[in-house]
Amino acid sequence: MKAFIGLLTLLASLALAGFVYQQLVVEGGFGPAAMLGTAVLAVVAIVLAVLTYLSGTRHRRLVGNMLLASTATVASYLVLDFVAGQLLIVPLSPPLVPDPYRHHALVPNSYAEIRQRDFHYIQRVNSLGLRGREATLEKPPGTRRILMLGDSFTMGKGVEDDETFSVLVEQSLQPVLKACGGGTLEALNGGVDSYAPILSYIQLERDLARLAPDLVVLNLDNSDLIQEAAYRRQAVRADDGTIVAVPMVSQSSAYERFLSWTSRNLFFTRALLVYVNRAMDHRELTVRSVVNEAGREHFAHTLEGDVDRTNQWDDVFESIARIKRLTDSIHSDFLLTTYPWAHQVGDVGWIPGRYTYMKEGERTSDLSRMAVRQRSAALGIDVFEALPDFQKYQGAEPLYFAYDPHWTATGQRVMAEALGAHIAGHQLRRWCAAN
Repeated sequence: MKAFIGLLTLLASLALAGFVYQQLVVEGGFGPAAMLGTAVLAVVAIVLAVLTYLSGTRHRRLVGNMLLASTATVASYLVLDFVAGQLLIVPLSPPLVPDPYRHHALVPNSYAEIRQRDFHYIQRVNSLGLRGREATLEKPPGTRRILMLGDSFTMGKGVEDDETFSVLVEQSLQPVLKACGGGTLEALNGGVDSYAPILSYIQLERDLARLAPDLVVLNLDNSDLIQEAAYRRQAVRADDGTIVAVPMVSQSSAYERFLSWTSRNLFFTRALLVYVNRAMDHRELTVRSVVNEAGREHFAHTLEGDVDRTNQWDDVFESIARIKRLTDSIHSDFLLTTYPWAHQVGDVGWIPGRYTYMKEGERTSDLSRMAVRQRSAALGIDVFEALPDFQKYQGAEPLYFAYDPHWTATGQRVMAEALGAHIAGHQLRRWCAAN
C-alpha cells in the first residue's frame, strides 16, 4: 500500500508542477480559479505525502480506510457532477469548423437542429457558408446585393432561417426596388456565431468580396469589444504588423483539453470556477473565455462604472476602417449598425437571464455609443443606431429570450423594420435614382 500511495503522491506532485508551469509560462499568470486549482493540487499532494509516511507505521489500517473513503467521495462527486452536466449544460449550438484564417466558420451545406432552454429550431447553411437559402457566387444581372456581416445576432441564433432580419429586410425592400425599376434585391446573411470585426474583415476579404455586394452592413455587437481583443492576442501578423489571420489554436495540451472537457461536462466544477473568478472580479481575455463562455464582460462596457476601454476601441475601429477601405475598393457602400441588448432597452426582456451577469438596479452608460459615433464620424462611416426603435416598441411579444440574450423572432422583426427603413432612405433611394 505504501508504494501505491507513494505513486499517487508522485503523480499529484507532477500534476501540480505541470499546472504551475502552464499558468506561469503559457497562460502568463494566475487568475482566482487557477489559484484555487493550485491550492487544491498542493493540498492533495501534501495529504498523500503524509499518508505515504503513515502507511509505514501502526496507522496503516487508518490510512487504508481514509484512502477508501476519500476515493469513494471523489468518485461519487465526479459521477454526480458528470450526470448534472449532461442534464444541465446546454450543448454548443451551430456546427462550426476551424478555419486557418478566420478562426471558425459555419459548415457549408449543413443542417443543424439547435436545442436550448429558450428555443428549438433548424438552421440551414448554404454552399457559400452563409445561413439561409442557396445563392450563386456570381451576382445575377439586374440584382442589388446587401451583405450582412456580424455575429450570432446577425446569424439569427434562436430563430428559423426565414425569421432572421436579413431575410426580412430583403422581403420589405424587394417590392420597393422593383417598383422603381431597380431590379431584384438579395440580402445575404454572413453572420457567424461569436465573430468580431477582425474576423468579419478576413471573411469579407478572403471569401465574400467576390459576391460583389452593393452594400456591406457590419452589425456591431456589444460582445465585439472584448472578443476583438481576444482574437487579436492569437493573431498572425505580417511584417508591418497587419493582422492577416486568426487561426484557431489547437487544444493540444492536457490543460486545454481538461478545461474544454470540464466546461462541456462537469456542471458543479464549472460553476465553482466561474463563481471564484466572478467573486474576485477577474476578467480573462482569452478566446476560450470570451467566445465559448458568455459572461458579464461581454457587455460591461455598457454599464456605469466600467474601466477605460480606449485601447479596445482603437483595435475594433482599426478593423472597421479596414472593412471600409475594402468596401471602397470593390465599389460597395458600407454601413455600420449598432443595436441594444435587453438591459439597454429597459427593465423587461432577458429576464431572469440578465441577472446571471448583472445586479438589479445597475444603470447603463452612453460612453460606448458616443465612442462609436465619434470614431465613425472621424472615418467618414455611416452609422445607424437601432436602440431608439427598440425603445419605442410597444408590442406584447417579447423582443429577447428569457435566459439567452438573443432576439426572439419579434426582436429580429424590429431590427429588420428599423434597418430596412434606414437602407430605404439612403442606399435604396440612390439605387432607384440611378435607373
